Amino acid sequence: MHLYLSDESRRAGKAQSVCFPADTRELQQLLLADRCSPITLQGGRTGVTAGAVPDGGLVINLSAMNQVLTLPEADADGTAVVQPGILLCRLQELLARQNQFFPPDPTETTATLGGMVSCNSSGARSFRYGSTRDHIRRLEMVLSDGDTLSIRRGQYHAKAGHFSVTTGSGRIISGTLPQIHMPEVRKHTAGYFIRSDMDMLDLFIGSEGTLGIVTEIELNVLPQPAYLWSTIAFFEEENSALRFVRMLRGDCSDSGLGEAVLPSESGQPLRQSGLPLQPEAIEFFGADTLNMLRAAQREGSILIDLPAIPAGCAIYAEFASDTRKALEPLCRALGQQIQEAGSDPGRAWFAFRGPDMQRLKDFRHAAPVCVNEQISAIRKQHPGITKLGTDMSVPDCCLEKVFEMYRADLAREGFCSSLFGHIGNNHLHCNIIPRSEEEYQRGKQLYERWAEEVVRMGGTVSAEHGIGKLKPWLLRKLYTGDELQAMLELKRLFDPEMRLNPGNIFGNFSG
Repeated sequence: MHLYLSDESRRAGKAQSVCFPADTRELQQLLLADRCSPITLQGGRTGVTAGAVPDGGLVINLSAMNQVLTLPEADADGTAVVQPGILLCRLQELLARQNQFFPPDPTETTATLGGMVSCNSSGARSFRYGSTRDHIRRLEMVLSDGDTLSIRRGQYHAKAGHFSVTTGSGRIISGTLPQIHMPEVRKHTAGYFIRSDMDMLDLFIGSEGTLGIVTEIELNVLPQPAYLWSTIAFFEEENSALRFVRMLRGDCSDSGLGEAVLPSESGQPLRQSGLPLQPEAIEFFGADTLNMLRAAQREGSILIDLPAIPAGCAIYAEFASDTRKALEPLCRALGQQIQEAGSDPGRAWFAFRGPDMQRLKDFRHAAPVCVNEQISAIRKQHPGITKLGTDMSVPDCCLEKVFEMYRADLAREGFCSSLFGHIGNNHLHCNIIPRSEEEYQRGKQLYERWAEEVVRMGGTVSAEHGIGKLKPWLLRKLYTGDELQAMLELKRLFDPEMRLNPGNIFGNFSG
C-alpha cells in the first residue's frame, strides 16, 4: 500500500485503503459501498503536483482498466477507444504497428491516458498539434454517486454560459458557467477551462479528477509521417536564440512586439515560418542547462554517444514529412535562418536517421533527468528541499520580457538554475536548484514574485502540469476569491459531497 501514497512530486500521504477496479461496474460498486469517504484517483502516478497523493479516505487506482478497446484502420486518420489506465508508451507502441500515433507527447511516456486527460497534458509537439484537449472526441465517466455521464464532442454546448447535460440515469445536471478571465496563451492548465459558449466536453479535460472519474476515452490518432528530422542549433547569446525561435515560428517580426497568436482549433500554428516544413516542436536549452549537461557528459553518465556539447544556449527543432523531397531545401533554409539569427550553421547538429534522431531526443530529455538527480543528491543532506520549477507561459509579445525577468532575478539572487522548455509555446521551465534551506525559502519567495509578474503579463501560472495539491497558492495569483468560489460551486453540481480528489486545484480554499 505504501507505494500508492505518493507520486513523482515526492510528497507522501495517507489512506484507509487502495482499490483497483477492473471495469466500470466494479468502480460503481466501490462508490456505492462507501458514500462518504473522500476519494483520490490515481493512474501512473507520474504527476509532479501531488494530484494523486491521498490525504485519507479511499484511493481508487485505475491502472487495471488498461485496455485498448478499438483501433482505427491502419495508415489513416481515425479514432481509438481506450480505458484510462493504458500507458501512453503502450498505446504509441500499438499505433506504431499501424503507422499511426497519438500527437501529445509529455516527457513521461509511462503516463496513463486518464492522467493525460486529467491534466490536459501536452509536451514538445504541442507547438504543432496542440494539447490533449485538441484530440479527445468522447469521454465516459462515473460521477461520485455512481451515476454515469457520457459526453461526445459537439453533443452538449453552453450558450451564454448556460448548460445542461443528461446522466446515464436520465438525471439532468444544469447550471451557469462562472464568468472568469482565462489567460490568452497557447498553453493553459490551471483551474477549469471555462468559456461562455463552449463544448462541455472541454470542462472535464484538465479538471484534475475533481468532476468525474474517466472510464473510457475516444481519441483522435494520425498517420505517422514517413520521415522525421531534427536539428539542435547552438548560439552564444540568448537574444540570438530568441530571434531564431521567432523565425521558426513565423512571427511577424523578431522584436517580440507582435500580438499574441493562438493555435487554430486543430492545434496548428496560424503563422507561417517560410520554411518548406513547419516545425513539430521547438525547445530551448539555456546556458545553465548546457553547462549541467556538459558536466554530466564529461563524467560519462549521459549523452556519451554525442559530440561534446558546446557552450552557450541551444534550440531543438523537429520536423516531419511524408517524402524526402523537402529535406535539402529545409536544411538550406534552416542554415540561412541560423546565420541570420547570429550563429554559425556549421555548429548545428542535424539528424536524418532513426538512431541519430533518438540521440537528439535523448539530449532533449536529459535536462529534467539531470535536474532531478541534482535535487535527489541535495535532499540527502536537506530532506525538506524540493525542486522549484516553473510551469508558466506568457503571450507571444512577452517572450523576451519573461527571459529578462528570469535571468535578472537568478543573477541577483545567485541561484544555481536550469532554464529549458517548450519555447515554441512561450512555456519555459525555470528550475531553481537550492543548495540549502535558506536558498530554498528565498527561491519560493522568488517563485511567488514571478507568478505575480507572469499574471500581469497576461500569462498563466500552470501551462501543462496542472495545480494539484502543491500549487493552489499559485491559482490564487491568477483568479480572484469570487472566481475560485464560482468554480467550487460548479464542482458541487457534479460532485455534491465534494468527494473527488479533495485538495486538487482548490487546496483548502472554501470561499
